[in-house]
Order: sequence, then structure tokens, then C-alpha cells
Amino acid sequence: MAKIKEILCLHHSHLDIGYTHPQPLLLELQKDYIDEAIKLCLQSENEPEDAKFRWTCEATYPVMQWLETATEEQVADFRRLVNNGQLSIAALPMHTTPLVSADQLARMLHPVRELREKYGISVKSAINHDVNGQPWPLSQILLDAGIEFYITGINVHFGGIPLPRPSAFNWKTPDNRELLTFLGEHYSLFSQFFFTNQDDTKLMAQGIQEYLDWLERNDYPYDFVYLTATNPPQYDNNCPDPNLLSLISRYNAEGHGHKVIFATPEMLLERVKQIPQEQIPVHSGDWTDYWNFGAGSSAKETKISRQTKQSLKKAEFLEAIQGAPNLQYKKVKKEAFEQSLLYDEHTWGSWASVYIPDLPVSQAEQLHKKEMAYKAADLSTYVFSKQLEAAAGNPKQSGKPDGVMLVNTSSETQHVEVKVPEHYFGNHRHIAALRIMDFLPYAQEDQNFRSYGTVEIAPFSWKKIPMGQLEARLNTSSDSISVTEGTIETPFYRMTYSPVTGRIVELFDKSRSWQMLDEKSPWTFFEFVQETVDGRHNKEHRDTFFPRDVDKGNHSISVWNHEWKSKRVGANRLKAYSVEQTMDSVTYVVQLEAPGVSRLEQRITFSAIHPRISLTASMNKSDIRTPESIYFAFPLRMDKDWRAHYDTAGLPVELDREQLGTACRDWVTVDQTVSIYDKQKGITLACPDAPLVQVGDFHFGKENEQIKRQENPLLLAWAMNNYWDTNFWASQPGDVLFRYELSPFEQFDPVEAYRAGIAAADPIAINAAVMCEREEEGQWFGQSSGTVVLQYMKPAIDGNGFILTLRNVGSDPSEYTFTVIDKEVEDAYLVNPLEEVVHSIPCSGNEVSIVLQTGELSYLRVNLK
Repeated sequence: MAKIKEILCLHHSHLDIGYTHPQPLLLELQKDYIDEAIKLCLQSENEPEDAKFRWTCEATYPVMQWLETATEEQVADFRRLVNNGQLSIAALPMHTTPLVSADQLARMLHPVRELREKYGISVKSAINHDVNGQPWPLSQILLDAGIEFYITGINVHFGGIPLPRPSAFNWKTPDNRELLTFLGEHYSLFSQFFFTNQDDTKLMAQGIQEYLDWLERNDYPYDFVYLTATNPPQYDNNCPDPNLLSLISRYNAEGHGHKVIFATPEMLLERVKQIPQEQIPVHSGDWTDYWNFGAGSSAKETKISRQTKQSLKKAEFLEAIQGAPNLQYKKVKKEAFEQSLLYDEHTWGSWASVYIPDLPVSQAEQLHKKEMAYKAADLSTYVFSKQLEAAAGNPKQSGKPDGVMLVNTSSETQHVEVKVPEHYFGNHRHIAALRIMDFLPYAQEDQNFRSYGTVEIAPFSWKKIPMGQLEARLNTSSDSISVTEGTIETPFYRMTYSPVTGRIVELFDKSRSWQMLDEKSPWTFFEFVQETVDGRHNKEHRDTFFPRDVDKGNHSISVWNHEWKSKRVGANRLKAYSVEQTMDSVTYVVQLEAPGVSRLEQRITFSAIHPRISLTASMNKSDIRTPESIYFAFPLRMDKDWRAHYDTAGLPVELDREQLGTACRDWVTVDQTVSIYDKQKGITLACPDAPLVQVGDFHFGKENEQIKRQENPLLLAWAMNNYWDTNFWASQPGDVLFRYELSPFEQFDPVEAYRAGIAAADPIAINAAVMCEREEEGQWFGQSSGTVVLQYMKPAIDGNGFILTLRNVGSDPSEYTFTVIDKEVEDAYLVNPLEEVVHSIPCSGNEVSIVLQTGELSYLRVNLK
């Protein structure tokens, strides 16, 4: 071990939006903390460099809120203190979860541009404290935004670290660049290890020596130590500690052979840059998060949030074509995105939310968190409806609509069931302000529809269909669906079930001659499974999984109980079953009696037109506060040594092989899909509502460093759980519905997996077409894509042109050509995530072409004449 010369103390307030205080109260306090930090910095501004108070704003969200009401004098002080190195601002707005999309990751950094341009503030470091990981695309988005240093302070409570710490490494990005990263100790350990709340230099010296001895036993290689300080007993959401500078000054005056200094991320960066490059290892892969299993504790709101993002995605596609109607619209859209991001932030509720769920503060914080999901949904409905009504050319008020308008906002051909709300057929006044309710993400399942079968709609296109033409479709039906007692057969599948138990006996994929199900498994296709702690072997308590030990946690020692015993049961009995047939689809419906729910209905729908299997499970969840999970099982007949890919923030990642160190394998959060396959066959499961999955078997609490590739793996859609022991929710009673889609294939193709996810997320917008005398259709854009996928399309921030977010999901460079139909391209540019121009892209007529390297994520700006 090198002799320690300096101990760097980064003083900050760890931002939990909730946990210690109700969310609105906490955000006001965070602004106060900036005022207090400025005051403390000013008091030592003229002191020598190593005797100055320094403060780091670890997130931009409170900073941007503070700037809204700061005086000119406060802003001047703030800028000066940043420029002289006493204040620092890290680049991320808050600590998020893998629920975020690639588009959200880019938007999260937009305040960085404002801080640089408007206030002249340099921002080149990013911090994530507490959380256990971030989607791999974050690494390249940070680099593209001019962020050169990433610092973490993982909390291993119900989690884990991917590599030994503290240590520096280069995090290799999906496109083979490197982001300098410091895997720091759990945040606040300067305060905890060195007893700063006692204001005693003897205790401080004792704590420092114990920590240095521990580092020496673990062969720590650097001549500096870096730890962060909060303000115990406030470990989170803390104000600056006004006694800390005096304590450190007194300690240094005693002469201990090393110096303790206040530091900022920039100062740590300079120390890390002094480490010889050959001593900084390179590690690649997805920093797969442990903590987000908590999102399953609020499954209904997580589903609403995911649907909200789809509404905003559709609205922004149309806005890129039609523009924003007014400033009110822009304000509403901005708040919708903000509330959506706040829901994805890592803090769900109060510290007491699980053990004392009826405590008023626990209830208040749960209500505030729920409000984020619902408010984002409500505001997204406003902007989505505005764009749809404009596209259809509908008046505010009319008689009965003549037809419907379908809009495909995706870059892929879609097959969509035309479902028309019953109220469209009423002989009454029709008002756009009432029709808007059809688009609420949480209200659509309660509506009554008439189904008119499946239609095909091209990429980037729209279609208007008169009601009379839809009615004519009802006279046609598919003769390729066969239904007999116990058997359903379509052009793609044969499914056999027991009329006595409802259990699916066989699912045969005709295209691949594949008996898809492992007949030896105790589970069957899409089977409901309740998992609880087996009270015969373990206490039915959350510390059965993780008997928390703060001291071990602070020393990165895992206390996961790998041997906990579970009790897993399926449905108790079949209550009823039926088979519903429409003109081009057939649905197997079972109503079951099952543990943990008062009602359970599952629907398996096969199409005569496409091979996607649609799956829904609707239930009324009981109020169970002891540890419990709900899964849907897929026991697959598959060879051993199978492989699996999941997507995170739009990037396909191979399980194990493309994960960072020992990041979480037990479960993953998917952006859209997970695929599991052997050399001859496989399936993609799209998860539009509930993003958690376990691959291979039941894995909770196993802390697997690698998933076993045994024959006939079990794929688990992990719909709900209440396993977290703080912060998340103790139970989630009431009605909830989950959708999944399953698609078999012969060889895994990341482009096809992407397409499956897009289809399941439903990119088709359906609205009334008040004036529709005849069928009409049109197309705005075309593309030639290779292995490049278009992940998002939105208007540019400055209102000039639009931005395409492109990802090469293939293993080789690929060209992407974007074609504008009926208009010419004036110019095109490659821009960064902040929408700053990098360089121009050649364009000709109505086409723009760009080549993306393997793993590359690019932003293409297109301006039309």
C-alpha cells in the first residue's frame, strides 16, 4: 500500500427525493442548503486553498430550482465560488433507476448546457450515490455531453458492487470508448468512520487510523483517500455541516503525517489523472442495478409511467411534423417529462414505508410518489390529444364521427387491432374535450370497444377509415383458425389444454416444429406463481433475505442470505374457461382461484395474421404485507448452454457476457424485451407494463455471479413484489392488469427483438376522424436501416427541425438512410445529447444518410426546406 498523503473529503447533501421528508418539503430544504453552503464558502473564500470550505451539489435538479428564485447577487456569488473551485455541480439531475429510457438519459443532461452557456459554469463530472447501477448507455451519453468523470457511492443494502472498491477504472462504453470512473465507498463514510458528529479530533484520528489499517490489509494502491461527508444524524438530504471545516483544521494542525482537505469532484479527477494509466484497468458492460426490484412494489404506477412515456413519444413524433400549438402546450409537455423523470427517481417513499406503512408521513410520501405517475399521465394526455386532434383535422365540437384515424408513429410496419370506443357511435354531440379521456394511460382498460380486426399500417404513416368500411369488415372471418374441445390451432401454433384444470398441456410452434414447453416443469405456459418465505424454515420477514449489518455494509461485505427457503404455489383451481374468436384472432380465457388475489383472469391471444402471442393477466391483489412476489412462468424446452439478451435504455445486452463485473444477474430491468435462445430456436418476451424479469430460474437473493445454463430454462416475468424493507411499499392491493407479448424465432436478431418491443408497446395512435368520407392514407417518412434502429423522434429544442435518436444494435457498422416524403431536406447535422452541433451530415434532395459504428448511439438533426 502506498503511504497516504491526503484524505479528500467531498461534502454534499445526498439527494433522496423523499425518504427523510415529504417530497415537496424536501425540495424546498435542498434550496436552503445551497444558500447555507454559499455562506460557508464565502466565510473561507480568502483562506489558503487547503483551508477552504467546499461543497458539491451532487444533482442539478435542486440547483435549477434554486436558480429560478435566486437574486442577482446570489447568482454572482454562486458563479464565482464555482469558478474558484469551492462549489461544484455534478451533471445528473437526480439518482435514477433503469426505468429510464435512452431519451430520458439525454434529457437529464440538458441543464448542463444551460449551466455552461447561461452561467458560464463548467460541468465535467457526474455522480450517482446510493443507487446500485445505471444502464450501460449512460456511459456514452455522458461522454457525448462532455462529461469526463463518473463517481459512484453505492449502498449495498439489498444490493451489491460490481468490482472491489475504492478503485478507479475506465468503463468501456458500448461503442468502445472509455469513461474514467471512480468506484467510491458508500456515501457519508467520512462522517460515519471518522465520527464527525462528535466534533472530536481524537475520535477522528482513531477512525482514520482504523480505516487506513483496513485499506492496508486490502492492498489499497493509491496515495490518497476519497470519502464523502454528509451531516449525521442526517445521512440523506442533509444540510452543510458548519463545524466540519473547524474539525478538519484542528485535526490537520495536530500533524498526523497526512492532510485532510475539502475536495470537489474536479479535485478528485486531478488525483485520479495522476495515477499511471497502466494501473487503471478497463472494464466493460452494463452496470445492472440490484435496487430496481422495488419498482415491482408499485406495479400499477410503474405501468402507468411506462404508458405515459409512450404517449409522450407519439406526441413528440407528431409535434416534429406539425409543431407545437402554443406556449401552454410547451409548458405542459415540459412538466409531463419532469414528473415522469421524478417517478423514475430512486426514492419511492419514507424510511418507514414498509415497517410503519400507516404512519402519516409514510402515507404522505406514497401519495406524492403516486402523484408523479398520475400527473405525468394526465399532462401527457393533454399534449398527445392536442397532436392527434390536429392530425385528424377535427373540430372542437361535431356530430358523430365519420370514421377513425390510425397513426403509426414508429419506424416499423405494424399490425394493429382496430378498436373503436363505443361512444363514437352515439347520436349525440361529440366534443374533443370529452374524447381526450380516451387517451388517459390508466383509463383505457375500463372503456368499451368494438373490434374490427387487424389492419396493417406502414412505418411513419397514417390511415383514415370510414365507419361503414369498418362495418363491412365484420362480414369476413379467418378460416385458418380451428377451435375444438381442448385444442386451438392457428397458422402458427397448436395449443392443447385440459378442459378440467385449464392447464396448458402443449404449445407447438409450427414454423420451427418446436414443442415449446418443458413438460417436466411444475409450471406451465404463462402460469401464475406466488412466492413467499416458507415459514417452516425462515422467519416471514424481509430480514430473512438480507439480515442488514451496517458495519459490514460500510465495508462492502455482503450479507445476502443465499439459502432462504421459499414457498411457491400456482393457482388453486380453475373457476371457468372460455374460447373467444374474432375475425382474425382467438383467445383462450381462464378464470382461476389463486393465492394472494381475490380475482385472476388470464387471456392468451393468437392471431391468424402474425406470430406474436398476446398475454394479459388481470387480478385484484389482496392486501398482503408479509414478503411476497407474483410471477408469470414460461418453462421452455431448450438445450443447455442457452444464451439471453435483455435491453436496457434501448441497448441489447447479453446476460453475463456483457455485464459489468458482478453487477446484478439475479434479475434485470428491461427497457422493452428479454430474449432467450439456443442454437436452433428462442423466444422474445416483450414487457410493456412490468419491466422486471428473472432468467433461468427463481433467483431472488442468490447473488449469482453467473447464471447456470441448464437444460430447459425457466423465464419469469416478475410482475409484483414487496421484498424491500424500507422506502418502497408494504403492499399494493386492488385491481391491476399486465400485458406481455411472446414471439418465437430461429436465430436471435437484435433488430427483430427491438421490433417486437415496439409492437408490444403499441405505437399506433387511434382517434376519431370527424370528417372521413372515404379511406385515405399517407406517409411522412421512409428509411433504409440495416441494423440501425430509430429509437426516438422529437422536435429540436430550439424549434428548428427534428432530432432522430439512432442506435446500431448490430455487430458491424451499418448505414442508415432517412427519407422525407414530399419535402426536401435543407441540411442535417450530427448533434450531441445536448443538441449541440458536432458536424454537418451530407444530404441530397429528400434523403440523409449516416453510418453508425458498432454499438454507436447518435443524434441526427434534420432541417426541412
